[in-house]
Amino acid sequence: MPESSARPLGTIRVGEKGEITVPAAYRKKHKLSKGSEVLLLQVGAALAMVPVDLTLDRLCHRIQENLAGQGISLEQAQKNLERVRRCRFQRLYRG
Repeated sequence: MPESSARPLGTIRVGEKGEITVPAAYRKKHKLSKGSEVLLLQVGAALAMVPVDLTLDRLCHRIQENLAGQGISLEQAQKNLERVRRCRFQRLYRG
């Protein structure tokens, strides 16, 4: 089954204070332990839990700081990124 496929891991119950227990197999696979951060996302009517990647988070902050040092706002970079993605896609897939 592809990694991106949605599949149930089991049923959990919400505790008195809203806490949940993450299934052991998921904790092991994603190296989660007490105090690990996860991001909870709402996707339509569903909730998705994604481990926080601190390395990626640090990299994003460094990129943002470097852009700011060059006088480029995050909004400008994102707008330019859309154009770069379109150009790259056309080069790769439209010959």
